Amino acid sequence: MIDALYTATSGLQSQQTQIDTLSNNISNMQTPGYKAKRVAFGDMAVMSPEQVQAGLTPERAGAGAEIISTQTLFSQGQMMQTGKTWDVAIQGEGFLEVVDGNGNRLYTRAGQLHVDNEGYVATPDGNRLAQNIQIPPDATQIQINQNGQIYAIVGNGTSQTLLGTFELSTFPSPEGLQSVGGNNYVPTQASGDPTVGKPNDNGTGSIVQGSLEGSNVDMISEMSTLVIAQRAYQLNARVLQASDQILDTINNLRQ
Repeated sequence: MIDALYTATSGLQSQQTQIDTLSNNISNMQTPGYKAKRVAFGDMAVMSPEQVQAGLTPERAGAGAEIISTQTLFSQGQMMQTGKTWDVAIQGEGFLEVVDGNGNRLYTRAGQLHVDNEGYVATPDGNRLAQNIQIPPDATQIQINQNGQIYAIVGNGTSQTLLGTFELSTFPSPEGLQSVGGNNYVPTQASGDPTVGKPNDNGTGSIVQGSLEGSNVDMISEMSTLVIAQRAYQLNARVLQASDQILDTINNLRQ
């Protein structure tokens, strides 16, 4: 009966993580470039591989549930037209590479860009594009094509001038990227090293000006999964309560 307490506790902890993850997904439904998270469950082992190879048999059936990992789903989000010059969406698998104030290289799908006070193209939190694209203060009629090339009329000119080109980074396994907040990710051993290329080259994806990529959160799926997680949490709580009542009865019989 003591085992039942620990098993139910592991179920409560696992379902609490599931509920927290689903709640975070739902709260970020309107966050541009947000990628939904998914919890991967596994049953807790009661024996090690060495014990199995030694021919030993488990004393009980299982030890409960545990969280193996929390995965990020990098499926394409819906395109949202904004008409703003520096809103760019990535249609494909690529990431924008940015550099934060400490020199760290981060990767993002959120394309709410702007020109900072020094003329550099940057994200809302001030991280500049790794290409250090600088826009002249007298640039007008700015156009960004699908290949990431930025054209504008500069000064009193009459023809368009190429001001810079976006680059996109891809990863062998983007699911292995680690989120560091603010829609930014850093590579890990699981994701592999980034490969930098021009938009529309080797599957990097294309740039869509005047649009943003919405989150890929599916409200119906998230809500239905949330209901199941709540029910599982309640059932584990009942198992914990029932085990406690049985243990209380046993203790009273001994008196």
